[in-house]
Amino acid sequence: MFKSVVLFSYSGCLIPLLLVLNLLFGWMFLSPKTWLLTEAVLFLLFLLNSFIFTRRISSAALRPRRRDVIDVEGEIVNEEGGKKVEGDTL
Repeated sequence: MFKSVVLFSYSGCLIPLLLVLNLLFGWMFLSPKTWLLTEAVLFLLFLLNSFIFTRRISSAALRPRRRDVIDVEGEIVNEEGGKKVEGDTL
C-alpha cells in the first residue's frame, strides 16, 4: 500500500488531489488560518513539483542523440531446405 502511495505521489497526482480535497473539505476540520496555510503550502509544493518535472523533461529532450546505434531490419533468407525465413521466427 505504501509503495503505491509513493509511486502515485511521484507522478504528481497526489498534490493536486490534496489541494482539491483541502479546498473543498479543509474548512470543515481546520481553523481558517490553518486551512489557508495548508492550502498555500500544498500550492507551493505543487509549483515546486511542476518545476522539477518540467526540468527533467527538458533536460531529457536536450540530451544528445546516440550515434552508435545500429538499425537492424529483417530480410528474407533462403535456407537450404527451400524454406523462406522472414525476420525473427520466435
